[in-house]
Amino acid sequence: MARPESRFIKKLTKAQVLRLEQIRDNGENNRIRHRAHAILLSCQETSVNELVRIFQSNRNTICGWLDRWESEGFQGLADKPRPGAPSKLNEQEQVRALELLELTPQRSNTALLELQKETGKQISLDTLKRLAKKNTHAKITQKQT
Repeated sequence: MARPESRFIKKLTKAQVLRLEQIRDNGENNRIRHRAHAILLSCQETSVNELVRIFQSNRNTICGWLDRWESEGFQGLADKPRPGAPSKLNEQEQVRALELLELTPQRSNTALLELQKETGKQISLDTLKRLAKKNTHAKITQKQT
């Protein structure tokens, strides 16, 4: 089924506009900030085609953002859970991995070997990097609030 050429978010309350502006400016990630911005622009009668150009996304993506806003409101801005394997390390082991990495930041493999000795679990260097990046992002977010 073809999507309509033009569709707009209906009237937003002043409180919704203020919250969307706050999310647009300070949202937890770029995807959520873009979605909030798209909702605001759509309410100002920016066409879907123009939103496609602004956000460098396809029509289905933009229309999906608008659909989720209309059906879920602010909850529709967040990413949906994605499938994936559960973490090999529990929360305590993740904290320990980060501590070991802080002790030897220039020798990540040393941290990996020590973690394997302590936990009996082996993770890849990429997994350790993702964990460190996630932790850094969490620290930055905490400082902003």
